[in-house]
Amino acid sequence: MLTFKSSLKALGAASLLGLGSFLVAAPASAQSLADVVKRIQADSNEMSAENQQRLREFQQDKAAQAAKMADARAALNAAEGKGRALGAEFDANEATLGDLEAQVSAQAGDFQELLGQFRSAAGETMPEIANSIANFDYQGRVEGIAEIAEARTLPNRAQLERLPKAMLQEMIAQSEVKTFNSTVDGIGPDGSNADAELLRVGVFTAATTAGKKFVEVRKGADGDTFLQVFGQQPSGAFAGAMGSLINAGPDQVVRAPVDPSKGNLFGILGDLPKLSDRIKQGGPVGAVIMVLLAIGLLIGLYKIFTLVTMGGAMRRTAKTRQAGDGNPLARVFETYEQNRGSDIETLELKLDEQILKESPRIERFNDIIKVLASVSPLLGLLGTVVGMIITFTAITIYGAGDPKLMAGGISVALMTTVFGLVAAIPLLLIHAVVSSMARGNQQILDEQAAGLIAEKAESLRGVA
Repeated sequence: MLTFKSSLKALGAASLLGLGSFLVAAPASAQSLADVVKRIQADSNEMSAENQQRLREFQQDKAAQAAKMADARAALNAAEGKGRALGAEFDANEATLGDLEAQVSAQAGDFQELLGQFRSAAGETMPEIANSIANFDYQGRVEGIAEIAEARTLPNRAQLERLPKAMLQEMIAQSEVKTFNSTVDGIGPDGSNADAELLRVGVFTAATTAGKKFVEVRKGADGDTFLQVFGQQPSGAFAGAMGSLINAGPDQVVRAPVDPSKGNLFGILGDLPKLSDRIKQGGPVGAVIMVLLAIGLLIGLYKIFTLVTMGGAMRRTAKTRQAGDGNPLARVFETYEQNRGSDIETLELKLDEQILKESPRIERFNDIIKVLASVSPLLGLLGTVVGMIITFTAITIYGAGDPKLMAGGISVALMTTVFGLVAAIPLLLIHAVVSSMARGNQQILDEQAAGLIAEKAESLRGVA
């Protein structure tokens, strides 16, 4: 139809063109118009033939599509028939299976009840066995019991005996102290898994024999259990006792660490803060107090050493009365020798002057120790106030529902107070010791100076 309309448009255009040519050009002959009409007729016939050919092709394609549609519908009908047949077969199988299960239940009788009790006991026992350290020594117990508990068929007697045997083996393992090999998480390089030899104490405690690292049973995301070393290892007596047990001989009796909670107590011990953690809890104020304590201890030890050395030298000089410049008493004797010819009052004044010169050297740094001992508790009080401010700020922002949010401020408050007392007490003791030793050295100077004045006075009386 579209082609026919195009032919009419072409015919109209040709007619207008011919008419225009007739009006503009010179008069044409009748023979030329006939040629134009023939040409238009020929074009029209040619277009009609092409349209007919296209129509035949379209009709042929339509027949082919209809044939394909018929084939598809036939295939669909066949598939639906097969599906109905399979559904009927499935329903028949389900009915047969139900009859067989009913027959099995009827024939099993009391054995079915026994199987139910077995599955109930297995459900209660398997978690305990799976979380036991002995499970990594005696492997395959949980899998064997689970296979029977999850089976739809009736087990035989040998299979049913797996559960009581596993329970008996678990009880025997509680009294064993033995080594075994297993894969441990976190024991290899960079915290990877590695095989290691472990020594277990019953089903409660286990540690690697090489590094003496305690291990615990952990459960993964998929529900499987595995051995992993503690992130923070228990130290002190527990580590020493485990080392003694590992190195003990066959007939040797040693004390061994036992965690009845199967790792929970050791985990808590590992999480307890150490000295470094306590120092961090003190914050900046605690760090300042520790620095002052270190400075005070160094000064105190230095003063004790110098005063002990000075006192020993002065006692030796007191016996020999050797004048010189090696110690304060020797310098006092040197002053006496230089002013031996003076009168008693002048000599006494010279000796007192020399003793006054020596006193600052003897008492040097004593006041610094005293100041540090006084400042430390004040800094501890400052840390307490800062910690309380942190605590009340956390309460204001987050509320008092979670004690962990207040733990940081309370730790700062308490630890800085402890640091202040820990610093003040030894510094006060050191100051008392240093002051006493300084007074002792000062007393030696006073005694020797008084003795020199007395000798001088006696000598003058003898001359008179």
